[in-house]
Amino acid sequence: MKKKTDYSSSEYILSNFLGSKTKYIIIGFSLIVVCFPLYWLIISAFKLEQDYLAFPPILIPLRYTLSSFVEIFTRDKIAIYFFNSILISAVTTFLAILAGSMGAFALVRGPIHKTAKNVFGIWFLIQKMYPAIATAIPVYLVMRRLHLMDTPLALIIMNTSFNLPLVIWLMMGFFEQIPYSLEESAVLDGCGFMKRFFVIVLPITKPGLIASAILTFVATWNEFLFAVILSIKRAKTLPVIIAGFITDRGLAWGPMAATALLCLIPVMVLTLLVQKDFVNGLAMGAVKG
Repeated sequence: MKKKTDYSSSEYILSNFLGSKTKYIIIGFSLIVVCFPLYWLIISAFKLEQDYLAFPPILIPLRYTLSSFVEIFTRDKIAIYFFNSILISAVTTFLAILAGSMGAFALVRGPIHKTAKNVFGIWFLIQKMYPAIATAIPVYLVMRRLHLMDTPLALIIMNTSFNLPLVIWLMMGFFEQIPYSLEESAVLDGCGFMKRFFVIVLPITKPGLIASAILTFVATWNEFLFAVILSIKRAKTLPVIIAGFITDRGLAWGPMAATALLCLIPVMVLTLLVQKDFVNGLAMGAVKG
């Protein structure tokens, strides 16, 4: 059976308009543009000092070293800050998903008019879109007053509050797609509210939970502004450490590249592991009733 041609696909449009050879040239060039920064980061992390300072730049180094990694793990104690990033990102993701999914479920199933629900949805988007720097001074004063400066708890509170609106907005789309008859059947079987929510409803929204969790984890992992403001030494995260390699004496290219590569690995591994559910979650969450 002959495969039906999708005339609206980008592949058909490029092939028909530019020709197949030009299509592959464009795809290849795009891959180089996207992948070259990652390649440069990797080789810079393993280059000798004289190689990453060489001019013209050495694109394919012939000698490699682990000295940058040894330096960041011994002198800079990078393992401590790596643990801080993991702890803050993991706890923030758990709290944002738990509170956000419960809040979204309450908005969707609660006795709220549809217009009010839409207003809440827009408000959550506005909260996510306004610049975080506008709240930097009040946040600093509040955290100092609560004696939470330079603690992971301060960063967990801030990252949870900033990611919660996005989680609620995404999960509202998933809960709206769940037929209420499923919950009615659970009620007839004697399920209470908490059991109905955690056993019946949440497993159905697994793609949405994964998509929300990945977005929250990545946003927290990469967060820089409040990590700089609220941390002094003990609660520093990897983005702050990377910025610290830029000094008045120059840039420590090797250690900075090694730390950036270390910072990149957990997010890449996590995304690859749940890639399918992540894409499905974003696609399904975009369709709202």
